Amino acid sequence: MHKVSPHKFRLTAIALLFFAGIFSSKTMAQTGCPGCVINLPPLPADTIFLSDAAEGMAGQYYDTDISFRMPKSTTPVNATDPSTPAGLPISNITINSVVNVPPGLNWEANQLSFNPGNQSDGCVKFCGTPLQPGVYDVEVFVTATVLTIGQSTSFSFPITILPAVSSNDGFAMQNSSGCGAVTVSFQNNVPSNGNTGYTYAWDFGNGTTSSLENPPAVTYSAPGVYEVKYAATVDTFGYQLSTVRVLDASCDDILLNVPPDLYLRLKDPLGNLIYTSSVQDNVDFPAVFNVNLFLTDGTYELEVKDEDTFGEESCGFIYFTRTNAGLLVSGDLEVQLDVIHPVTNVTSASFVTVYEQPAAPVLMPNGTVDICMGESIDLVADYDQGLQWYQDTTVLFGETGQALTVDGPGSFWVEYTSPDGCRVQSMPVEVVFSPLPNVPAFNVIGNEYSLTNPSQLPADYSLQWYMDGVLLPGETGPVYCLMQPGVFLMALEVTDNATGCTNEFSLGVSYNPSFTCASDANEVAKTASSLVISPNPTSGEMVVDFTMENPGELAFQLFDSMGKLVLVEKSNSYQAKVRQALQLGHLPIGTYLLKVQTPEGFMQGRVVKM
Repeated sequence: MHKVSPHKFRLTAIALLFFAGIFSSKTMAQTGCPGCVINLPPLPADTIFLSDAAEGMAGQYYDTDISFRMPKSTTPVNATDPSTPAGLPISNITINSVVNVPPGLNWEANQLSFNPGNQSDGCVKFCGTPLQPGVYDVEVFVTATVLTIGQSTSFSFPITILPAVSSNDGFAMQNSSGCGAVTVSFQNNVPSNGNTGYTYAWDFGNGTTSSLENPPAVTYSAPGVYEVKYAATVDTFGYQLSTVRVLDASCDDILLNVPPDLYLRLKDPLGNLIYTSSVQDNVDFPAVFNVNLFLTDGTYELEVKDEDTFGEESCGFIYFTRTNAGLLVSGDLEVQLDVIHPVTNVTSASFVTVYEQPAAPVLMPNGTVDICMGESIDLVADYDQGLQWYQDTTVLFGETGQALTVDGPGSFWVEYTSPDGCRVQSMPVEVVFSPLPNVPAFNVIGNEYSLTNPSQLPADYSLQWYMDGVLLPGETGPVYCLMQPGVFLMALEVTDNATGCTNEFSLGVSYNPSFTCASDANEVAKTASSLVISPNPTSGEMVVDFTMENPGELAFQLFDSMGKLVLVEKSNSYQAKVRQALQLGHLPIGTYLLKVQTPEGFMQGRVVKM
């Protein structure tokens, strides 16, 4: 396990998240697109405003300016976020960094540091040729100074890059470039509209062809540049009466002495009325009617009529076929018929580009990593550039290197962007932090050190004692007896066997020759087993009972946890059974060592004062 190392790039959530409203689509600190123009509508002096980022298209040059106004104080923020105090002046805003800009785009702000009190308006220009389509959640990192305190935050805004569209006279392609594999749809720009006489030839450049008017989408699954060739032949377009020009007619509105109000009626060779034009009032010859009707074999009848105030008047009839169009005369009626009969050949070509899809980054270690609280771990990618690290769904500011140091739980992953703008993500690494076991504190009674909180240890644990940082072999119990002179740093380490996490407690101690450990049976009187202390714990009086074979002088000594003698009482006993009352009411709460000296030796035991 690694030692703890604070994550130097961790951001703190702050009240100044209102900058997501102000800078929402604008500021970045990279050069390459100078000359943005500030263009703002009428606005209050102290307000928040941001114009939208225009949509772009992959493969087409993108150039747009975004204008913004920053607040001079926190008052505009308070209007929508009451948790932000109003009326606090903002003395400086600095743009630190921007990530996730669409590949191929550059940007440049008019400046990177603002004093809103003097200047609150700014702009940024995005320009370049975006390489790949997508909705890019651009994230901006800023530092703002409020009341002399600089605080950092980040916010994001979208830039939408649409799939590439390539169009020419013959056809258009949707999604004509991409990574790994692209599915391209085609639109025929020379449609038949259901008419016969159209033939088509498609060569998609990948070994497939089609003669359909509207071929299905084609998938290009290998990297490369593919030339799509198209040919359309319209050799039976037919005959179309495009316009009728009435050059002269003798009919007019006699009673009103005004020019005629003309309209046309056209019948097909079967005598069916197929066209009636709108009325052109007070015609000033020539009168032009846009007909745009296809003609079949046979003779058509064209009647020119005058719509009078008191009825209708026929100006005459013209009979024609689709092949004898031109200037036709019938009495005083002169008509110019324009019939078109085009034969068209359209050839076009365009290109589909498929970029190589990079392999997904591989992280080591991978899967789920369980480490102990307070430690850190390095995640390492197999790419050394073009990287951006994320935690859960949040981009990690500045983390673009090959390795990421993690000292907190979460789901971590990295995104790689190739020089062609192709992006791919690693599988996430789930970092789980197991809690440390409780500190294994221990008491000191004379030369004996004993664990004080065994009930707080893990269900499955192991203990180990250390002296001056050196492991003491075999000392794995809750009690340790110091038996050598000197001053030492004693430590007790507990390990949670389920997680492998450890914790320790250490204390400087010195050997006291006046004490023998109660746990050392070789140095405690055999009668020690008869020692009874009650009540224990006690809040005041304590009674000591024991038996001995050789009555005589007795000494009762009470030591605190630091080995200091705090109580001494002496007596004589001439009976085998001894009972002695001791008053502890004046002593502080704690754990004490009672040592009873008898003619046969000594005995000792722990006493807890409540």
